[in-house]
Amino acid sequence: MSRSSDLGPALRAERLEQGTSQLALAEIAGVGRQWLNAFEMGDKPSAPLDMVMRVADALGVSVMLNRPVRHAPGNVPEPVDLNDLLERFRQ
Repeated sequence: MSRSSDLGPALRAERLEQGTSQLALAEIAGVGRQWLNAFEMGDKPSAPLDMVMRVADALGVSVMLNRPVRHAPGNVPEPVDLNDLLERFRQ
């Protein structure tokens, strides 16, 4: 993903694949159903990170960051584990 508004729809696709209702996910994640609906539709591009992470955690998925792709041949983006990064930040 290259835009923040893509994250909600990606998590929506995961929710649907798991067969979880929006209401059930909202309750598990501790967010409002209306907020979750807007987030899943891409209408919350500046959603608070803690809320996004609660939704991802409730779905059992993680969010990964990739370093920007450089246009050199054979250069593959190196994944960054956001959970590890946050844990190191907390220390």
